[in-house]
Amino acid sequence: MEQSGVFEVSEIAKKKMINFKNEPLRFFMYSMMAGVFCGLGMILAYSAGGSLANNESTVGFAKIIFGISFALSFTLIVYAGSELFTGNVGVMTIGILNRSVTVKDGIKLACFVYFGNFLGATIIALLIGAGGLLENPEIANYIVSSSATKMQLPIMHSFVRGILCNMMVVLATWCCAKLKSEPAKMMILVWCVYGFCTSGFEHSIANMALFVMSSISPFATPEISIAGYLSNIIPVTLGNIVGGGAIGAVYYYLGSGSASIIEPSKIQRLKTDYL
Repeated sequence: MEQSGVFEVSEIAKKKMINFKNEPLRFFMYSMMAGVFCGLGMILAYSAGGSLANNESTVGFAKIIFGISFALSFTLIVYAGSELFTGNVGVMTIGILNRSVTVKDGIKLACFVYFGNFLGATIIALLIGAGGLLENPEIANYIVSSSATKMQLPIMHSFVRGILCNMMVVLATWCCAKLKSEPAKMMILVWCVYGFCTSGFEHSIANMALFVMSSISPFATPEISIAGYLSNIIPVTLGNIVGGGAIGAVYYYLGSGSASIIEPSKIQRLKTDYL
């Protein structure tokens, strides 16, 4: 049954809200760090996948290595500590439904985190460019071609891929809240990230870092534009909200039947800095 999960995630939502209200600057820094970690995961994934994608004999392995490599970002987000918009959508949905936070406060926190993620992802992408890491043709062309493909997706495709992506992210959040074993948490994180990356789903914060890297690359093409950025980020963000909210609502329903009678003293306290 899911009662303990609902209680734990509701408590996480409540603690996040307290931190947000009492120490907004620190909370914003945590939000920025999640954007930074997404950018670090992006450059690793494209560096690892770029060399494979440019060789006919290994091109089939590029997406596999890409998905595994991008797991760096989510393991840092959870274990180093940060606040990621997509995971917070699921956490705040359960918190709102279980009345541990208000709708207004939950939306405020999510918007605050989103802006922090955007700033962090943009800064790390600019630093990656300043370090000359986007001057390697194999890596840069892989980044630019991937960005161009994403920017040219039909809006409905971007939206639905955003839904599917955050279903995976929030499922990872949910599992981490229930699991007691650290190796098991790490495994589910890597597995879920591999699932959404290799399947081609769309993550709004990761795309922010990717699009800035592609736009400042010396190999940028005319397809890389602000209009293309917005045409992807807006529907993907909306899809992330729908997908994460849906998973949160489903597990709230499954676990809310007797969640209110669980004694808090009988539930082991878990870390609060989930995805």
